[in-house]
Amino acid sequence: MLIKIDQESLGTLCVCAIRYCQGRMTYMPRLVREIVTKYLTELSDRDISVMLQDCDFQRDMELWGDERIDKPGWIKWKEILKEEELRRKG
Repeated sequence: MLIKIDQESLGTLCVCAIRYCQGRMTYMPRLVREIVTKYLTELSDRDISVMLQDCDFQRDMELWGDERIDKPGWIKWKEILKEEELRRKG
């Protein structure tokens, strides 16, 4: 069964899911990032910008989780967001 959701609601849901995962040292951040990555092209420029700002906040507040396990995934996530931002700018 598929659930229909408008673009704005999808973006809000993705931003909230990513925020929820910040600082958690479980499998959930990786899983949520993988799911959201599948829908990046459906998200608005603002959603991408907010998630990039959240990455900077996470870095500044040292909310990476484990330095060896979680931090590399979050750094890669920011790179994915930057790539999407650059792709949209052409």
